[in-house]
Amino acid sequence: MRPRRLFPLIIALAALLALATSALAALDYPRPSGPGGQPSAVGDFANMIPAQAKQAMEAIATELYQKTGAAVVVATVPSLDGESIEQAAVQLFEKWGIGKKGEDKGVLILLAPKERKMRIEVGYGLEGVLTDATSGAVRDQYMLPYFKKGKFAQGMLAGEVAVASVIAQDAGVKLTGVPEVKVKRGFSRGFSLGGLFVVLIIFWLVLRIFGRRGGRGGRGGGGGVLPALLLGSMMGSSMGGGFSRGGGFGGFGGGFGGFGGGMSGGGGASGSW
Repeated sequence: MRPRRLFPLIIALAALLALATSALAALDYPRPSGPGGQPSAVGDFANMIPAQAKQAMEAIATELYQKTGAAVVVATVPSLDGESIEQAAVQLFEKWGIGKKGEDKGVLILLAPKERKMRIEVGYGLEGVLTDATSGAVRDQYMLPYFKKGKFAQGMLAGEVAVASVIAQDAGVKLTGVPEVKVKRGFSRGFSLGGLFVVLIIFWLVLRIFGRRGGRGGRGGGGGVLPALLLGSMMGSSMGGGFSRGGGFGGFGGGFGGFGGGMSGGGGASGSW
């Protein structure tokens, strides 16, 4: 083949390679880390989650990992840059290696607010616990109601609480300040009275962390003080041990260690609003 005829082919191949490289680079985020470079369970690359909510999410993930070996990571990205939410979740899950290698007990809760997309990505080792139906129920009951109101941090926290509760129940352990969420495998549009009560408990948890101030980008609490007072009186002291006066979860020493080379199983649930 003559060099002149090869030239357009070379240009086309170079363009395709550049597009593929840019797509990968757009989602090439490092493993989440906190002060001192310590591993973190919260990768807020879109800068949407306030400090108090991060602290609560970190505490839940750390305690869950230390008691069950399951790693739950929460992440936000400014944009998917042309990727599907499913591709982005698998890419970040495997790049970060969520969960222990060989056990693959990891979960990634990913939010892309620009595209109005979210994904719960589940590792191989948890597919029997967080089935597609269960992940979809968590999405519909605990996350999308907040996202539709622009309260992204609240929705991510509620989703993490629900996921952590399901995993803890399956492992036979209790988490500090986290209610036992009854998520039906085959979720229907209707709520039972017990299911509604559990949903209200999680909303109460979110109110305790975010306070009563409104605002966009997930930084406001909203919702009024009456539900918090009502649920507080109904629950008595059963939740009291999990919070400090500032609304945070009880500490659990040792830090998050949930990055160990785990693989995604491809299961979970995606959503949009």
